[in-house]
Amino acid sequence: MALRYVARQPIFDRALTVVGYELLYRTRPTGPAHVTDDDVATFSVLYEALVDLGLESTVQQARAWVNVSPALLEGGGHRLIGADRVVLELLEGAGPTPELADLVRAVRGEGYVVALDDFVVGEGRDVLLDLVDVVKLELPAIPAGRLSAHVAAVRRPGVTVLVEKVETAEQLTEAMAAGADLFQGFFFTRPQVLSTRSIPAGMLAVLAVLARLHDPTAEPTDLAALVGTDVTLAQKVLQSVNSGFAALQHRVGSLHQAVVLLGSERLRQLVTLLVLAGATGKPPELSRQALVRAEMTSALLAAQGVGAPSRADRESAFTVGLMSTLDAFTDLPLAEVAARLSLDDRLYDALVHHVGPLGQALRTTLEYEAAADDDRDDAVVEAYLTAVRDADERWEAIAGY
Repeated sequence: MALRYVARQPIFDRALTVVGYELLYRTRPTGPAHVTDDDVATFSVLYEALVDLGLESTVQQARAWVNVSPALLEGGGHRLIGADRVVLELLEGAGPTPELADLVRAVRGEGYVVALDDFVVGEGRDVLLDLVDVVKLELPAIPAGRLSAHVAAVRRPGVTVLVEKVETAEQLTEAMAAGADLFQGFFFTRPQVLSTRSIPAGMLAVLAVLARLHDPTAEPTDLAALVGTDVTLAQKVLQSVNSGFAALQHRVGSLHQAVVLLGSERLRQLVTLLVLAGATGKPPELSRQALVRAEMTSALLAAQGVGAPSRADRESAFTVGLMSTLDAFTDLPLAEVAARLSLDDRLYDALVHHVGPLGQALRTTLEYEAAADDDRDDAVVEAYLTAVRDADERWEAIAGY
């Protein structure tokens, strides 16, 4: 039997704060879901979240958004998760019958939030709009220039409108202008195309720091001195390290001690994330996703069957995964950013061209994220699940600073 697991996709409000994660069911390790029984699929997601992973590990303090069928609601399966932790997405195949209307009223009467999934204006489900809390519109299914009209058509008092499959910054802007309340998709991992080739002064300063940070000739004392020139950054580094970012056994009291205990590469990784998160104005979820990529790329390097990688190689894989989000952070082409950082040839080729074992591990990570491949083995799935857990733990250690 194929390994059952959960993939998650973030849902943002208009402030680009994550308010939930849709838990996506898969019957194979990657690729589109092959769901033959809606009830089985939903129960699998619920079981995975509650038992195998733990709901808090899967969605933190946000709500889990889960697909449900009328049959599952009738059987009470939704009660596996408390009403305050879940949004029940009524699948698009559910017809607008009087029985369904009564069922939705009953479920909402229990305190549950109900959403209409993949709603299409004019296809006969409009009667359900007055019964639910959220309506989900699929952006690619809406004709160009018609999103505002569709949002207006489903708007009801007390109803939240969510636009899903928002994959670019331009689509996010369109959905916001249309008046949508929530947004789902990986737009935050895509760079926004700049209208000019000039780089803002603030971003030049960030790139200058990163270039010095990743200079392969830099000694540990150079790294400590670089961080020490920025009092705020130095404080964040020490607070993050002592909050569990690196799972050290002893409290760190100085940058010199941090370099000694962390090692140069791990310090570079932490400072890179802190600098990008603090200076680019991007949603915090991008920083979390950068850590997921880093953790997964590192884990996949060990699963390639070419012998156990050294700690240095796994650290390099982590760095490559982390840096693969540089284009999204900076809104510049990845190759251009990488060229400014004086990376050694192995890291540069892995990052930009996906060459070598590091590059292959990164490519697999990106394919999994995009669900572009439907033929992955269980090792890739396990790497993803472990990466999500470990990345969330690391991010929680530094997110407050």
